[in-house]
Amino acid sequence: MLENFIFSVSSAVPIFMVMIVGYFLRKRKIVDETFVRMANTLVFNVALPIKLFSDVFKTSLNQKLDLRFIVFILAGTVLSVILVWILVQGFIKDKTKLGAFLHGSYRGNFLYIGLSLMENVTGSIGFKAPLAIAFIIPTYNILAVIILTLTCTHKDLTTNLWGVIKNIIKNPLIIAVFLGILASRSGLSLPLVATRTMGYFEVLATPLALITIGASFSFLKLTENLKISLLASLFKLVIIPATAVAAALMIGFSNEDVLLIYIIFGVPTATVSYIMTVAMHGDRDLASNIIMTTTILANVTMTLFIFLFKTLGII
Repeated sequence: MLENFIFSVSSAVPIFMVMIVGYFLRKRKIVDETFVRMANTLVFNVALPIKLFSDVFKTSLNQKLDLRFIVFILAGTVLSVILVWILVQGFIKDKTKLGAFLHGSYRGNFLYIGLSLMENVTGSIGFKAPLAIAFIIPTYNILAVIILTLTCTHKDLTTNLWGVIKNIIKNPLIIAVFLGILASRSGLSLPLVATRTMGYFEVLATPLALITIGASFSFLKLTENLKISLLASLFKLVIIPATAVAAALMIGFSNEDVLLIYIIFGVPTATVSYIMTVAMHGDRDLASNIIMTTTILANVTMTLFIFLFKTLGII
């Protein structure tokens, strides 16, 4: 039992320790807002796409596309939004707060924190995690536009969705995944100089991403909207992932798939939810608070879920 707990702590806590380093680097003014913005751009447009391409390229793609798994995570995401929307209708009457709440309750930081946790637990992200990204990110964005348009703006939904679709087509992460699939399928062999160069960016992606998350923390307004933020955290970190895992086990998914399903649904809210909420005139303070609250509390929930999985023999 103690061994399982130590394994769980060792899997989840280091992620947050790196974030804490980022926070104190910002507090000590070693890094500033400009650094955070430029580092995020570097991670999103260069380091992470290279990492995803390399991981997919190095994975054997002889297995068929697991449509059951893809349908499960997409249906689970949509159903979680509908369920939360129904449950909080009478509780959150301010539409701008409702939009921020819904967005923060389903959109997980799978790219940075999720992939980091997957690597810590299993030693690699495997093939299904990058493939899930190719499907889940467009779904996140489309749902965000629908939710925020209906709750926070009076703009035309069709126009907003078309803009999202164009951004999805140009998304460097999705492009990287599909290029990795094509390169792997073609039997292409990369020269050593290319693989070693990509290796440097692979190593850079995770720590730099976590540092920028920590450096973005601001505790000044954390107490504002605390009850609503805690409710969003309850949905995001406990109710939704627990329901998804229970459903996955009943359906009969493999242990590896169950772990990945938990990570997709159980990681804290993604920072991009704040950016989209602000852009579409939602409650920016609530969006920021939900990110902060879920990120802090996920240190506990992720450790406990991994401990449970380890105890049950799922990992």
